[in-house]
Amino acid sequence: MPDKKPLTNTIQTTSDGDCVRRITRIRMRRAFNSGKWSAARNLAHKIIDFPKERSLARSIVIRSYWNEKKYSIVEKYIEKWNDMDNSILKHKLAQIKFNQQQQILRQKEGLENIPKPEKEYVWDSENLASNFTQEGDIVWLKTPNSWVHWQVPDDFVLQNTNNALLELAVELLLRPWHKELKKPFTAKRNPGEHYALSFSAGTDSTAAMILMPDTTILGYHQRNFSSMLKHENAQRLIKTINKKRNVIIVKSNHEHLRELHGKQVGFSTDYSAGVHLVILADYLDLKGIAFGMPIDNGWLEKGRKFRNFKDSSHWKYWSSRFEEAGLKLVLPINMISEAGAMEICRNSSFIDELNSCMRGDGNSGCGRCWKCFHKNGPLGRPINIDSTEIQTFLNKRPLRTAMHAIWAIKKMSLEHLIPDLEYLVTQDLSWWEGYYPPGLEILPEDLSGHIKGKLESMIRPMSQPYQLENVNLFPDFPL
Repeated sequence: MPDKKPLTNTIQTTSDGDCVRRITRIRMRRAFNSGKWSAARNLAHKIIDFPKERSLARSIVIRSYWNEKKYSIVEKYIEKWNDMDNSILKHKLAQIKFNQQQQILRQKEGLENIPKPEKEYVWDSENLASNFTQEGDIVWLKTPNSWVHWQVPDDFVLQNTNNALLELAVELLLRPWHKELKKPFTAKRNPGEHYALSFSAGTDSTAAMILMPDTTILGYHQRNFSSMLKHENAQRLIKTINKKRNVIIVKSNHEHLRELHGKQVGFSTDYSAGVHLVILADYLDLKGIAFGMPIDNGWLEKGRKFRNFKDSSHWKYWSSRFEEAGLKLVLPINMISEAGAMEICRNSSFIDELNSCMRGDGNSGCGRCWKCFHKNGPLGRPINIDSTEIQTFLNKRPLRTAMHAIWAIKKMSLEHLIPDLEYLVTQDLSWWEGYYPPGLEILPEDLSGHIKGKLESMIRPMSQPYQLENVNLFPDFPL
């Protein structure tokens, strides 16, 4: 039996250069796994000329650019390092190019098929209100790339609408791509007498409806072009509500604007969901517009890190812009989470008709989408956890709608689906179902007492010190 060799410390038997290289490799891996792509690349380039490190370092460079969706750079590096086996990435790049080409064709086709008014107009970046026109019961808006429209009440007259409202509407729709729209409105508008709610008929907006006064005008935006979204579930609830009060339905195609910029169909900004009410604000004599924005989108940044929403640039900017147009920006559920909204709805007369799934058939949710998972699942409604969409979101890091998703997983006893986040799920999360009292401070004075009274009859306040203020999920990932 040969003599055993003495164990030695690896670092002690290697050169200083090897030690530095090894430490660099460790730092590189950590940076990459934390989503710090640029830092990972910088470290990779420091060791890329070492034969033992070359393969891994090159892989880190290529994959980091891939994760940043900088596909043209990825392609250049694959060509440069052609001695590496990148056949899988080459195939994916080819697929991406094909999809991009198809998207361009769809966009071109879509532009050709987007309805237009009888009279042609040219986009005017200086006089924003002049980009609106009305033909019958259709209000048209000329944007730099296309037309959007709304079907308005028969007796609506565009000329009676204050220019400040029209300018605010344009900014809400186009701000992500046209920063120059951030300028003073050309007109002053005095507030009206009524509040309205941008009502989607989902859980959050229904909770907002319940908390707002019964006199609140409900305005539903209905997408009027073909897409995956269905309105059957929303229409079922609206039918029930209409037995006691009227829901104004405004059909529009403005959600296609995102698609023209290479994004999925949807709302341009957080408050573009209420553009129909901004345009109708004078017609309805509005003094404010409410939105069903919960804690998840306000006091938590991207649903995972606490921020002082009251002092945030987001709140200060948009609340002041609405104010300039003679409107209060009202967030009646800003102090409650999606879980709190669910609790309010669960104990209401609307729960049987309410379903947040936007792909349902009017009787139930699809059970396969992410909304079904974290909104219908905790209500005891059937879901398919093996669906592609649900599995995709469960395996993505950072977790989408992180704080609420973790609560929902714990609520449904599905901890085994996220074993790497067990340390989060095992915590007491009951506080997430309460309301955050500081959120009452951003409500208008004439609403805060009413909303607080209703709120306290339904859910309890969070206890101090507020655990919400310590939330910082996935800190290694950039916001």
